[in-house]
Amino acid sequence: METVKLYYQNAYTTTFDAKVLSCEQKGNDFVVILDQTYFYPEGGGQPADMGTLGTAYVKDVKDKEGIVWHITDKPLSIGEVVTGHIDWQHRFDLMQQHSGEHILSGIICAKYDCNNVGFHIGKEAVTIDFDAKIPKEDLGLLEEKANTAIWQNVKSEATYPSAQELESIAYRSKKALTGNVRILRMGTYDCCACCGTHVERAGEIGMIKILSAQNYKGGTRLEIVCGMRALAEYQNKTENATILSELLSVPVTEVAKAATALQKERDALKQALSQMKQEKMTYLVNGLPSNEKVCYFVSGFDAKDVTHFADKIQNHTGQTVAVCADSKEGFLFVCMSKNEDMRVLATTMRETLGSKGGGKPEAIQGKTQASKAELQAFWKAQGFVVYESKT
Repeated sequence: METVKLYYQNAYTTTFDAKVLSCEQKGNDFVVILDQTYFYPEGGGQPADMGTLGTAYVKDVKDKEGIVWHITDKPLSIGEVVTGHIDWQHRFDLMQQHSGEHILSGIICAKYDCNNVGFHIGKEAVTIDFDAKIPKEDLGLLEEKANTAIWQNVKSEATYPSAQELESIAYRSKKALTGNVRILRMGTYDCCACCGTHVERAGEIGMIKILSAQNYKGGTRLEIVCGMRALAEYQNKTENATILSELLSVPVTEVAKAATALQKERDALKQALSQMKQEKMTYLVNGLPSNEKVCYFVSGFDAKDVTHFADKIQNHTGQTVAVCADSKEGFLFVCMSKNEDMRVLATTMRETLGSKGGGKPEAIQGKTQASKAELQAFWKAQGFVVYESKT
C-alpha cells in the first residue's frame, strides 16, 4: 500500500502524527515506513526534507515505488503512533529555490523555445541546464522579468488533470509522462509537470538572482539562488565590496575601476621585475669562467626563474650546472648537463639529502629541506664550484 503523501495537501504543515508500519535496520541506520507523511522524499532535483520522528532524527527520505522510506538514526516500534516534525527552515529554503527555478525556467524556455534538461538544488546554489545558448547580455533582463513575478506576487497552483485534459495543456517536462500527472502553474510564467513542494505565492520567494552562466553540453548551465540564499549572497558581496573600498580608499561604486588600475600597475611591476631578473642573470653569468661545473645559489627566484638561469649558465660554460634558490621550505634546485645522466645525480641527492624530484637524463628539478651548508658541501663533493649571489 502506497504511503499517503500529505505534503501535497499542504506544504506548510510541519507537525503531524502517523502510524509506524515497519522498521528495518540498514547498516547503522533504520528504514521507517509510515501510513502517511509530510516528509518530502528526494526527487525531481529537490533534496529530501529533514526533521524528527519521535526521538529519531530523519537523515534522508526516499520514495520507493510509492512507498516513502524515512531513514532514521534510531528504531521506532511497529504499530506506535509517532509525531513528526519537519525542519521548516530547510523545507522553506527548498520551496523558495524550487519555485524560483520554475519562474525563471518558464521565462527562458518560452523566450528561447528550449527545454530545461537538468535541475538540482545544491547546498549553496541551484543549477539549471538548458539545451540552448542563452546570451550573457540577456541575463539581466531575464532576472528582472523573473523578479517581476515576485513583485506581482503571482499564485502557484498544483492540479492533477485527467489524461484527456493533459493532452490539451502545453506544459514543460523532461520526459513523456503518463498516469496521475501533477501540473504546477506559477501565474502565467510557467506551467510544468512537477512533484516538488512550492510556495503558495511568488512573493514568498523574495528574490531570484542569477550567479553565473556557462556553456554546458552544447547548451547553457545557470547557477542561481533564491530567497534567503539570495539575501545572504547580497550581504556577502556587499561586505566584501565595503572591505575592498576601504583598502583601495575609493567609494564602493569605484571599486571595479580602482581594481582595474591596480591590476595594470601590478602587471607593469611584474614586467619590470622580470626585466631586472633577466639583467641580473646576464650579469652573473658573464662573471663565470667557461670551463667549470657550476652550482649557483640565488634568492628571490621562482622555479621558472631557476630553470631559465640554469639554462643561461649551461650555454655559457658548456658544462654541467646546478642552481639552488631558497624557498619557504628549504631550496628549489635544477640541474642540467649535456654529457652526464642527471637521473644518477637525482638518485644520489635523494639518498644523501632526502631531496624530492626527478626528470630526464639532460635535466632534473626538485626541492630539498637540506640546509645551505649541507647543500654546498654536497655540490663541492660532486666536483662543482659553488657561487652565491649576495643580492
